[in-house]
Amino acid sequence: MAVWQFNITLVPKRWFDTGGSVASLANDEGWETAQTWKGIDGSGLQERVEGILPRGKSWHPALTLWGSEERSDIQMFRAHGFVESLGVRFDLRKPDMQLFRTISDLAQEYDLVIVDVARKRTIRDLNDLVRAAAESDAAHFVLDPASFLEQVGISARAT
Repeated sequence: MAVWQFNITLVPKRWFDTGGSVASLANDEGWETAQTWKGIDGSGLQERVEGILPRGKSWHPALTLWGSEERSDIQMFRAHGFVESLGVRFDLRKPDMQLFRTISDLAQEYDLVIVDVARKRTIRDLNDLVRAAAESDAAHFVLDPASFLEQVGISARAT
């Protein structure tokens, strides 16, 4: 992930409805959402995503990528015919409001919950999604790279 990208993951709402929590998705290596997608083939979802961004070049056989890893993209990992993860990275150097709107609509249409990966919290709607992006480290970097890098440097020295 590039420092200018705001990163979210999408998780089936049914998983949260049965007691799942955002905290249980994070581990030492990052995020693990395969458990949330258990038994979902996602073929209709994949067809829908095809119309959002053009197909990009994938670096892994289990990954379908739309868009560009350097800009905004959508990434779907699949294994044994089932979805394991669905993530979106928004390029905040040149925010695409239509992409924000489309992802919010996609989440509602497919009964998915948007999760802010960095802050480990759920996002309710389009306004919340845009607000989370605006408050993200990616936005801080885009608006004031020197201040962001100084802050990161101070944090790195403190640990």
